[in-house]
Amino acid sequence: MIAGIDLGGTQVRVAVAGSDGTIGGRAKASTAALGGPEGMVRWTAGNIERLTGGRRLRAVGIGVPGPCDPKTGTLINPPNLTGWPKNLPLARLLEQELRAAVHLENDANLAAVAEHQRGAGKGANDLAYVTWSTGIGSGLILGGRLHSGAHGSAGEVGHMVLDPKGPLCACGMHGCTEAYASGSTLARKMGRPAAEVFAAARQGDPRSLQVVEEAAGIVGQALMNLANLVDPELIVIGGGITNSWALVRRALYEPIKTSPFITRNRKPRLVRAALGTQVGLVGAVEWARLNL
Repeated sequence: MIAGIDLGGTQVRVAVAGSDGTIGGRAKASTAALGGPEGMVRWTAGNIERLTGGRRLRAVGIGVPGPCDPKTGTLINPPNLTGWPKNLPLARLLEQELRAAVHLENDANLAAVAEHQRGAGKGANDLAYVTWSTGIGSGLILGGRLHSGAHGSAGEVGHMVLDPKGPLCACGMHGCTEAYASGSTLARKMGRPAAEVFAAARQGDPRSLQVVEEAAGIVGQALMNLANLVDPELIVIGGGITNSWALVRRALYEPIKTSPFITRNRKPRLVRAALGTQVGLVGAVEWARLNL
């Protein structure tokens, strides 16, 4: 059997599956309620053992919020895991409990793997997955394989600089895509949660609609730059923005559609992600399967 772990700032989810990736049992818990890494490791190991019924575990995939080092299985310093230590050897800690190889990867990269293997990108050889929620993350599948770069940071669309004299981003640079269009940025701009801003835009509120369309156009500019850089056949959009897909699709695609450089026969298709909130867990299971 194989297993997948989706570690997020709000929830931890685990699932076990057959070697073909078909998911069987699942479990989830509040990340905060587990009290930190030791509690998370104990809970994860206990539930995976329960779900496997004692059968041998061959491989485990885990998706984590960045930054991380997949080569060493280290969780470096994720901002949304409050109180967790820096440079945590999480894969090794899990391996000691699970007695199986644990393959750690950035959660956006594993979302790309999930959509490529089981979702909207199935059958595509080259695709970009972009998630737009509180932040803006991405993952690349090139030549049918995950492309994470030399340091695991390939395809960081959220921190693509669109204007070096633009607003300060939380990362310390100026003019990043996130500085203009992340959910956090829109919430600060409008003085209420981003989900409420998007809901108001869907209801036709003029100010909210203007802000959302402007943000979508900026993300679209980043997608055009990404298309110029890696030439994907498909761009899959996931995250909370999919709840407002009809509202943003046109603005997201307009920079690519009207680009004189991206000729008609090489314009990538833009599609909505198919796996919804399960994308992280599916990606973790698929990562285990691909590393058998």
